[in-house]
Amino acid sequence: MLWKSVWMIMLASLFTFPSSKGALTSTTVKAYLTDLQTNYNKHIFPKHKTHGQVPVMMGLQLISINGFDEVSGILELVAKLKISWTDENLQRLYTPNYADITEALVPQDDIWLPPVTVYNSVESLKMVGDSSYHVRILPAIGWIQWIPGVITKTSCSVDATYFPFDKQTCDITFTNWGYTESEMNLFSRDVVIDLSLFTQNEQWSLAGSRVSNSSKGGHSFLTFSVSLERQPTWFLLNMVLPIILIGLLTGLVFLMPVDDGERVGYIITAFLTFAFFLDMISSNLPHTSNPMALVVYYLTIMVYLSSASTIVTIFTLRIYDKSTEVPKWLKVLVAVILARYCCPKKQLSDEEMAGWAAPEKKEDKPPEVLAPTENITYRLVGLALDIVFFISFILINLICSVVFLVPLASNGS
Repeated sequence: MLWKSVWMIMLASLFTFPSSKGALTSTTVKAYLTDLQTNYNKHIFPKHKTHGQVPVMMGLQLISINGFDEVSGILELVAKLKISWTDENLQRLYTPNYADITEALVPQDDIWLPPVTVYNSVESLKMVGDSSYHVRILPAIGWIQWIPGVITKTSCSVDATYFPFDKQTCDITFTNWGYTESEMNLFSRDVVIDLSLFTQNEQWSLAGSRVSNSSKGGHSFLTFSVSLERQPTWFLLNMVLPIILIGLLTGLVFLMPVDDGERVGYIITAFLTFAFFLDMISSNLPHTSNPMALVVYYLTIMVYLSSASTIVTIFTLRIYDKSTEVPKWLKVLVAVILARYCCPKKQLSDEEMAGWAAPEKKEDKPPEVLAPTENITYRLVGLALDIVFFISFILINLICSVVFLVPLASNGS
């Protein structure tokens, strides 16, 4: 009997005593607890006629976002639920003798609880709460409030099109496992999630939230949606900007001296650097092709351009070493590229210029003013190709950067 007395005293200490009718005594508390243990059955549906709908009001107070794995599409968060309903069976226990008991805290295992479950959990589908929690009851009206904490991992569909300026919307959906909508209805008076206790995440900022309820297959669902916006600074400084710079450096290979023999090593190093960044970015994105991040398309094109520049570099090196005669058409083309049309062979005197202007000389042609192209060798051909490819690769890199990265920045703003 001693342990029962101790248990009664411990439960009595959980009661609050505001009363306008008199002081609350231990005798009243013991009587109510005895009545609760004897005449209340937590396994009975909380309706007097055991049929009809029990409205269960819920609210979610978000505490923190522990992590968001966009590769596997899993959101982990810590939150506090506020669940309340009316238990008619509990209300029927109330008599005027218990008028001094305005509210009380009792262990959750002693009261009927709605089987609220995280529907889209990637872990086990089990009811929230555990035996360490208590519920607050108002005996006079049978009102019950239950505030369990949840640490949950839920699935989330990821759209990484605008990575690293992407925004994700994830849902945390609850349902009353085992009851139909006609028996129990989950609803909320809130339109957004309570953020009064929220601590910001270092990688993701909370852009917004909303609350909605729905019905599927005759069951009630309550969904809390969070909109997450990635903090892009780290990815910009460590991924995007280096890719742009390396792309521009790729074109500089055509300005390196041929005789140093470092061109091939330089361009292969650039190619391997792009491959490294492609692997690094891919490890931070979901492995899906629809949709695929724009930055992946951009980086893939940069890899192809680096491959093309490697092939072109080897081709131009072979041009430099050729000793055969340069075709005439190629000489003219190289002369144009290298601006070989320069001064005439000799400087004409004023008398000669005046002679060419005389009427009787009009039918004659002026002397050739074009520089000769006979001295153009394949070394000059290689130099001309270097100029063309340098300008071409720089322009292509800039155009690709604008086409792919401007939409990213626009989405981020």
